[in-house]
Amino acid sequence: MTPECDPYAMRGQHVPAFSGEQITEICSKVCEFVGIGKRTFSAGRAERLVSHLETYGINVDPIADDEWIDATRATVDPQTLMIYMPERLYLSLCKGHAEAVRIFLHELGHIFLCHKPRLHFSESNSRRENDSEWQADYFADSIIELLGLQRYDRQLELKL
Repeated sequence: MTPECDPYAMRGQHVPAFSGEQITEICSKVCEFVGIGKRTFSAGRAERLVSHLETYGINVDPIADDEWIDATRATVDPQTLMIYMPERLYLSLCKGHAEAVRIFLHELGHIFLCHKPRLHFSESNSRRENDSEWQADYFADSIIELLGLQRYDRQLELKL
């Protein structure tokens, strides 16, 4: 099989498809509605966003570093609107570090794209547009581009 014909390898849950253009439009609306701007992620300002997100029922729970199970950089429960991250990552977000901002936006992407685990069976090949992890990465990258923030280009993934 040539690389062009290889089926897409899902990294996350199968979710309803969103195109890149649709995700970018959602990002624009989220930034406008929530009030996310370029200065939101300046050093010392991310705490305000985290506090403001509580207005919408979205909560961030920094977990003590020595209690964090280091399988992921952060995780989210889209159904309860909870983002969990180690304290060191939260402090890095508060300092405006590009990697922490991207991880945080990735987790927010799962929430704003309404990702829910579900059973799925299909005889057709998977597509990236149905991959929750691709969508969340695209969401984070779209906001970073929209706001003109510093990019962090490493792929987010589980540590095995």
